[in-house]
Amino acid sequence: MKRYLSIGLAVVAISLAANTSVQARGKTEMLTKPEVSTKPLILAADRPSLGYITPFELVSGAYQGQYRDHSIPGFGSLVDGARTGKITAQDLVRAAIDSKRLPPQAIADRSYLGNVDLQLKSFRF
Repeated sequence: MKRYLSIGLAVVAISLAANTSVQARGKTEMLTKPEVSTKPLILAADRPSLGYITPFELVSGAYQGQYRDHSIPGFGSLVDGARTGKITAQDLVRAAIDSKRLPPQAIADRSYLGNVDLQLKSFRF
C-alpha cells in the first residue's frame, strides 16, 4: 500500500513539474520594473501640517500623563473618561495647544480632530 502511495505521489509530482515548465515556456512577456518614488510617504492622518504631532502621539502622550497639568488625567482615568465621553478630542487638542505641542489652528482642523477622536474611540473596545 505504501509503495502504491509513493508511486502515485511521484507520478503527480512529475506531471506537475512537466505542466509547469510547459506553461512557463509559453509566456514570453517582458516584465518591466515599476517606477519607485524616492520621496517618503507621509499620510495626511500622520502629519496634517507642519508643527502637528500625530493623533496617535497626542493620545498616547495623554495616556502617559503628559497633559495632567491641563486637567487631562492619564492611564486608566483617561481611558475611563474617553469611554464615558467626559474627555473629548477637543479637550485633548486644547491641552496640547496650551502645552505648546500643537499650533492654535489645530482646534479648527476637523480632519485632525476626527483622527484624534478615532484614537480616543479605540479605548472603548
